[in-house]
Amino acid sequence: MRSTTLSLTFVSLLRLSAGQHKHHHAHRHKSARAAISKRDRITVTDPTRTTPTEVPEIVVYVDEYNNPIRTATETVVYVPITTETPEAAAPKTSTVYITPVSSRATPAGEPTSPPSPRPATPTTQVEPVPPAQSAVSNLLTPPAPLPTANDSSLYGVTYSPYKGSGGCKTADEVDADFAVMAQSYGVIRLYGVDCDQVAMAYAAAKNHGNKLFLGIFDINSLGQSIATIATGVQNEWSIVDTVSVGNELVNNGGTVSQSLGALSQARSALRAAGYQGPVVVVDTFVAVLTHPELCDQSDYCAVNVHPFFDPNTGPRQAGRFVTSTVERIRSRLSDPNKRVVVTETGWPWQGESNGAAIPGMSQQSIAISSIKNAYANNPSDVILFTAFNDMWKKPDAGTFMAEQFWGMGGRYSISDE
Repeated sequence: MRSTTLSLTFVSLLRLSAGQHKHHHAHRHKSARAAISKRDRITVTDPTRTTPTEVPEIVVYVDEYNNPIRTATETVVYVPITTETPEAAAPKTSTVYITPVSSRATPAGEPTSPPSPRPATPTTQVEPVPPAQSAVSNLLTPPAPLPTANDSSLYGVTYSPYKGSGGCKTADEVDADFAVMAQSYGVIRLYGVDCDQVAMAYAAAKNHGNKLFLGIFDINSLGQSIATIATGVQNEWSIVDTVSVGNELVNNGGTVSQSLGALSQARSALRAAGYQGPVVVVDTFVAVLTHPELCDQSDYCAVNVHPFFDPNTGPRQAGRFVTSTVERIRSRLSDPNKRVVVTETGWPWQGESNGAAIPGMSQQSIAISSIKNAYANNPSDVILFTAFNDMWKKPDAGTFMAEQFWGMGGRYSISDE
């Protein structure tokens, strides 16, 4: 099965609202929402064909900057120029109707308001690129091979193994999530060791070719967490890209000495267990600018940078916000040439506005494209937040009611559909 690149122009964009996120496992009731439906077929005019032909294809969807957004297996109907598509093979209209990945959309032009408990699922109308444009030539020309999941040319992404109901996902559900993530991302970042997530992620990463950025969330249980990690990866440390100690501890009120003490203890225990890779403290850029020693003592500088929380930054400036923040961090480090990895950055597709930082599906696409363009030459130095919507989290006015809605492209995990 080959892959096909389609450049689609949105006739009506979706406006949605959003806010911030916190990384603690807060249980909540599953949110009621409409199921996500799948389009029937995509029709493409192919002048080389004499009869309509229907085949399954891997379709690569791209944004306005030609950056891949997602891939999906679709039924594509190729038709000759002079032949109408049979009714049985494709929809009667030549327009392709695409249901948004998110089912919580508000049509453009309507005022932003808190989402209702059971919103209707709108349909976004999309017109295919005319045959004379690049989409058809892409279809007729054999595409370049897609990068594999362990390719350093891929961006990373964060992942949490919790269902919307608050429970733990099964091994099969985690594997299904990795099958989706591996199409676009290399390193998968986890935050803790609960729910048997290390063992499940290890098996899924081996199946799909990913590497793991593992995390010790509770620094008061270092020994137990490290033992769980070693057992979970079956001491096959080559699959582990990095191990982090804590997440935003100083930003959330912890002390620098607590973070650095835990870092030193964890590094020693991990080395004794056979892991020789990077061990880092992860905190916000605000904490790191104030306490650059958090980076100086880590094996590389790991920092969370979210442009959405700057009210003066719009989605088109997201990439520049991230890179300028990294430049400021470098100026504070004892070694300005030390590697700096942005371990979280993204943009919500729903929630409340934060000044110029407006959430929405189109805004998320623009912001993520801006960040990807800024890291086009070093994609392995950025980890996007997050692979799927986190419906297990609770909405919070302090984080612009967007806690649940940072999934790339508004995507829900299969286990939450």
